[in-house]
Amino acid sequence: MKKLVTLTVTAILLIGITIFTLQNSQIVAIKLFFWEAEASLSMILFTTFSTAILITVVAIIPTIYHLKKLKDKSQKEVKSLVKENETLSEPEAKRILSEGQVEK
Repeated sequence: MKKLVTLTVTAILLIGITIFTLQNSQIVAIKLFFWEAEASLSMILFTTFSTAILITVVAIIPTIYHLKKLKDKSQKEVKSLVKENETLSEPEAKRILSEGQVEK
């Protein structure tokens, strides 16, 4: 069922892109400082959209990498705390809490 929904959505998107391309095929001129080019409107829009996605992905990669490192570090800390908790006896754990060494 999930594959059918995915296939249907993909087909609708492809039909929509094809209709958009056929309806916006007129040639337009692009000027940027000393550079000038001509291309179809749909190709320019597609290129602009693709470039924006690429820039966004490249800008997000360092954040994803940093968050992954933080997650790995936190998981290691949790494992070490669980291991330490298993080694503590009940009276010793109550003593540590009562002395205020660890927040409740």
